[in-house]
Amino acid sequence: MSGKTLTLIVILAFVIFVVGTFVWFIGNWNTSGDAAVSSAVPAKIEERQA
Repeated sequence: MSGKTLTLIVILAFVIFVVGTFVWFIGNWNTSGDAAVSSAVPAKIEERQA
């Protein structure tokens, strides 16, 4: 194999790996198990007395 062919094979393997892990991540996403960040109640901040 030439260097060009080997480089293209490595790039293709990396792209397949990235797409595969992304699909796995989306497929295993459990929306009921995670609390949304925007639904968190902020802590009460006390005002300072001057």
